[in-house]
Amino acid sequence: MKELPAVTLYRWETIEPECPQPGVIRQTVHGERQTLVRYRYAPGAVFPTHAHPEEQVTVVLRGRLALQVDGSEIVCEPGDVVVIRSAVPHGASVVGDEEVETLNMFVPRRERAP
Repeated sequence: MKELPAVTLYRWETIEPECPQPGVIRQTVHGERQTLVRYRYAPGAVFPTHAHPEEQVTVVLRGRLALQVDGSEIVCEPGDVVVIRSAVPHGASVVGDEEVETLNMFVPRRERAP
């Protein structure tokens, strides 16, 4: 991490990974008012249904991810952007045999992750 007066530079390879679910790796960067999370899902990985007070914007970078949101399923592919309102129950599962990578913005800043 490198800091300038108004800028902090992070490199993914230096951010400590967490494993919130089997086959799911999470790396987190906190700003003053938002949180950015990089998720990597192994083939077959599932993130169970959960809800949180933050609004979530998910960008799929690689692979195909099925999002279960409010009783419906949406299959997302690279380049898709999904906005999930705060407090809406949602979950995710990998489609196919390719690893999935997403970037997820949470606003306001996340104090606790599921």
